[in-house]
Amino acid sequence: MTTEQEIISFIESELLRGKALRVDPLASGMIDSLATETLIAWLEETRELSFQDEDFAAHNFASIAALAALVDAKQAAGTRS
Repeated sequence: MTTEQEIISFIESELLRGKALRVDPLASGMIDSLATETLIAWLEETRELSFQDEDFAAHNFASIAALAALVDAKQAAGTRS
């Protein structure tokens, strides 16, 4: 499963309570700040990484694909930062 698929699965099961996505919830604004924080906490725990202040740029949260690319880049760098 790709990072993007894992994020979608988490959002559907945990944040949308089992509802299937019809649009990108990050791009459409469906996900509020609390849900975004829950998503970040899940990513930090399951992917063993940490988000830094500079990671919270709007372009990193413009879509699920953008967030997945950030997560993949952080993991490829091999650091928790």
